[in-house]
This record gives sequence, structure tokens and C-alpha cells, in this order.
Amino acid sequence: LETLTDGAKVTGNLEVTGTITGAGGSFLPLIGGTMTGDTIHNDNVKSIYGTASDGLEIYHDGSNSYVSDTGTGTLNLRGSTQVLISGVNGQVGVQYIEGGAVNLRHNNAQKLSTTNTGIAVTGDGAFTGDVALADNKKVLFGAGNDLQIYHTQGASGSFIQNFTSDLYINQAAVTQSIFFKTS
Repeated sequence: LETLTDGAKVTGNLEVTGTITGAGGSFLPLIGGTMTGDTIHNDNVKSIYGTASDGLEIYHDGSNSYVSDTGTGTLNLRGSTQVLISGVNGQVGVQYIEGGAVNLRHNNAQKLSTTNTGIAVTGDGAFTGDVALADNKKVLFGAGNDLQIYHTQGASGSFIQNFTSDLYINQAAVTQSIFFKTS
């Protein structure tokens, strides 16, 4: 241990069994070692990785917590097999599986999942806008795709096809009509 005019110098290891404190702006530099205890930051005190204007910030403002990319580039979250975004009680909202699906959950129940051919939806879907399908793409109903609705490209037309049993068109509104129009 050596005293200097502006402080002290330690050669070798330093073990602290108490608390290291200091005036504003104090920090404990650690070059190539392992910190084995928790660090506690007051509200609005940020852990900054990179430079202050172009890095990663982690902090709590007294009400909310933030992980923020403050500069150029992309904020990447990576996991060796999966990445989960969950609430404080552990209920998963978003699940990314390496080389597999991305799942969205509600109340910890899977509702939307990507597949190798598109998406899979569990439960009802509510749309507030149009649902658009390209030419020759079908809306399929039934376990065997027994009812199909689609439009073909060009002059071939539009189709409602039923491949099993009877096809019912039911006007359930009492005293109302069904209209078929041609040009």
C-alpha cells in the first residue's frame, strides 16, 4: 500500500469488507477482474456501456426501468436456446426459440406462433381492418378443408366451393331478404 499526494495506490489484490463510498462522480474502476457483489444505483443513476452519447444504458427512474440503446446500431437480445420476455411473476409474453418459432402469449397461454410455413393462431381473431389475400389464395374451413372461398387471377372468377354434405345459405334476420345481383 502506497500513499500518494492525491490518494493511495494498492499493488496486488484489495479486499473490501465494508462499503466503498465517495462524493458525486465516484466510481470503482475494474480492469479485467470479477466483481462478486451487487452494485446498487439510486434512481436515475445509469449504468452506461460504451460512451455516454453512443452506448447502452440500464437504469430505473423511480417509477419505470429501462434498457436503452442511446446511439447508432441495434439493441440485440441474445440467448443460447431461447429469449423470453416476461412479467415480474414469470408469465411469458414473448418467446423466441433459436431456430424455431416466435410465440406471443396472453396470460401465459400461447396465442400466436410463427411456423415454417406461416403463422398459427390459437383462439379467436378480431380484425378492425380488411383481411387481404392474394389471387389464388384460399380461405379454408373444416378439418379437411371442406369449404373453400377464393378468387383466381384473371377472368376465371371467384369461388365458394363446398366439398362435403349440404351447403346452406341462411338469412337469419326475420323479414329480411337475400339478394343476388348480376351486372
